[in-house]
Amino acid sequence: EIAESTSLPIILYNNKPKTNVTITPATVAKLAEIDNIVAVKDSTGDMTNAAEYIRLTRDNDNFHVLMGRDTLIYAALCYGATGAIASCANVAPRIAADIYDKYVAGDLEGALEAQFTLAPFRIACGMGTFPAAIKEGLVQEGIPVGKCLDPIGELTPEEKEKLHKVLADMNLV
Repeated sequence: EIAESTSLPIILYNNKPKTNVTITPATVAKLAEIDNIVAVKDSTGDMTNAAEYIRLTRDNDNFHVLMGRDTLIYAALCYGATGAIASCANVAPRIAADIYDKYVAGDLEGALEAQFTLAPFRIACGMGTFPAAIKEGLVQEGIPVGKCLDPIGELTPEEKEKLHKVLADMNLV
C-alpha cells in the first residue's frame, strides 16, 4: 500500500536488534518485485540474513541490498551487496567510503584494512544509547552538533575518554 501511494523510491529497513521485528528474506524477495521498492538496509548484524536477501534478489537488477551494520560492510560486499548506509560514516566518512571505493577498485586488501580501521569505532558506538557515541565523536572532531534529545543522555566522562582514544587511534582527533 505504501509503495502504491508514492512514486518515490522506497528502501526497506530491517533492524531487529532495535525494533524486535524482522523482515524475513522471503518477504524482502516478494517486496523487491514492486518497482519502486529499490533496496533493503539490513542492520541486524546477521550475515546469514543479509546473504539470503542477496541470494533471493540477485536476479533483480533494480533491487539492492545495503549493509547497515558498519562492521560487516566488507563481508556484505563480498557476498554481493551493492553498498552500505553506515552511521559511522558521519564521523569517519573517508574510512567508510574507502571500504567501498577500494573494494570496487579491486583493492581487497585495502578495503579489508579500511574495514578493520572502522570496526573499533563501530564497536565503541555500543557505549551509551544510540546515537550518543556518534554525536560525541562529531563533537570531539570539532563539529558542534549539540546533545542528543531526551531521553538519550550523553556518554559518561569515562566513555568519552574511551571514545577519544578510539578516534585518536584512527587519526580522527
